[in-house]
Amino acid sequence: MSEQQGGNNMKPGSGGKGGKTPRAQGAAGEAGQQRSAVGAAGGQGEQRHEPAKQTQPQPDGRGVRAGWRRYLVAPRSLGLLPHGVPPIEFSALFALLEEDPDVELLTQVRPSRQRGLGAIAEPHPACPPVAVVRMPQERARALAANPQVVVETDQPLSYTPIPPVGLSPAPVIDPMLAVTLEEPQQLTLRVMGSDQDEVHGAHVWAIGSGGPVHGVTGPDGRVVLTLATDTPETLQALYVRPLAGYWPTRTGSPQPVNGEAVVTVQALSDTFEGFPGRALTGWGMQAMRLHQIPPTYRGHGIRVALLDSGVNTGHPDLKDTVQHGHDFTGATDGTWGVDVTGHGTWCAGIIAAADNRTGIAGIAAEAELHALKLFPGGHLSDLLAAIEYCITHDIDIAQLSLAYPVPSQLAAWKLADAHAAGITVIAPAGDTAGPLTHPATLPGILAVGALAHTGTYPTSSPLAATQPPWPGPYPAPFTPTAPGVDLIAPGAAVITTALGDGYTPADGTAVAAAHVTGLAALLLAHHDRLRTQVTPRTAERADHLYGLLRTACRPLPGADPRTGAGIADAPTALGIPTSWQPDPYAAVGRAWPEA
Repeated sequence: MSEQQGGNNMKPGSGGKGGKTPRAQGAAGEAGQQRSAVGAAGGQGEQRHEPAKQTQPQPDGRGVRAGWRRYLVAPRSLGLLPHGVPPIEFSALFALLEEDPDVELLTQVRPSRQRGLGAIAEPHPACPPVAVVRMPQERARALAANPQVVVETDQPLSYTPIPPVGLSPAPVIDPMLAVTLEEPQQLTLRVMGSDQDEVHGAHVWAIGSGGPVHGVTGPDGRVVLTLATDTPETLQALYVRPLAGYWPTRTGSPQPVNGEAVVTVQALSDTFEGFPGRALTGWGMQAMRLHQIPPTYRGHGIRVALLDSGVNTGHPDLKDTVQHGHDFTGATDGTWGVDVTGHGTWCAGIIAAADNRTGIAGIAAEAELHALKLFPGGHLSDLLAAIEYCITHDIDIAQLSLAYPVPSQLAAWKLADAHAAGITVIAPAGDTAGPLTHPATLPGILAVGALAHTGTYPTSSPLAATQPPWPGPYPAPFTPTAPGVDLIAPGAAVITTALGDGYTPADGTAVAAAHVTGLAALLLAHHDRLRTQVTPRTAERADHLYGLLRTACRPLPGADPRTGAGIADAPTALGIPTSWQPDPYAAVGRAWPEA
């Protein structure tokens, strides 16, 4: 659309993104050309970050008019203006927006240098103050025609879609072409565990000719699915994903008996003896040889921000380790400790679950984890605000687990500010089985793909249908195939913390990124050249950390662009011998060959 300005999808050349310096490439390179102009606009002294809050609709009701959308508006920097066009001060621009009857000013995202060590490293931010507004599309187009301003859609944040898993996934047809039944049929499905317990809260998908039908099991393990285009006989597959305690499963067409079909899911305790009472060292920890580093390496003193769906702080492994956060979705304070998807809780467990000799232990169990909630309901403006939080709170590592569909110049500038302040930014490459997602495409960000391994999940698991015929590691079927992945990490059948107080197998490039985030925290806390009390918080520190992670990778067999530099090896990255032996009383995940 014409109102969408800027954006950056640049990737470095054949050298990849290792040691990326955003000043010299892509969006952040452009940001370097306009620092003086932004500094003039941002040097007012009183500037601060104002968390995104939804204002009440105006009395005339213009905030709910049909056709009005959310946009981001900011002054264009001097270095990006056409010759002879003067820059506009952000204060003057915001005043004009506030006076415009066709614009509703919602909030502002303004850089703050009143606190945080980032102020010393980078006093002139690349990203200017941003106004979050609601206005008609026609007004946005007219405003975007002004060369003095940048106008972008305030895109909703989401997780990348995961393509269908299976040998012959059913195509999803246009609903207008679906042939519906005169009276939809009801299919009652009962989900039972191998331990003979009813499985409550399991997500069930029935795949048929008209697309998937979804339901969630009740306390008795039952769910009633309404089939509008299929009968139980024409369904091609059932997918069941329990919230915790069991492996997901995929079955063929259900066979109802007396009007009810039963699906059995395998308990995790069947696979891992004594779990969760007995601590588990998962296959991902073994793959990165994290179990071969001294137990005193715990990431103490390192601040990690997880930009995701919040964290289930009621979990026994997380209630004491995740004590900081903020909800950027406009909800009340404290809701960052509530996770309605489980996604943020998965990643938090991998990074910082308490080492209490039960369940699992996080890679950096003593790191200070900040849960920055952006989903559901978050927008690009909230992501900008969350990145500003990272800068002002001296965050060392930020994992950006959420994505947006269209490249954003403003997001590229804000992430350049984070890099300049010494923040290591890690992002999942995306669960697309295709191109990388934004913002993983940007320079200055470490893009992580997902690795799977045969034998780490039951034969009934959906992943079993896509594994290769040879044993060993392989790129997960959902990991991006396009170039641009920096490195790869375990991202399939990883046991981690779940909603409630249990554990679940988790898949995704965000799960893989959490492994790298945890290792990065260990490097910052324990590597001689990266300890925060010695190395200044600058872009050079972040670049050095990127380089250590990439050079410590073990390449996988074959030249596959999906694997990047390979899988990071913890002892190599930390530069330590591996003479100590792991806890003999800990349960061990499925086989991974020792290096």
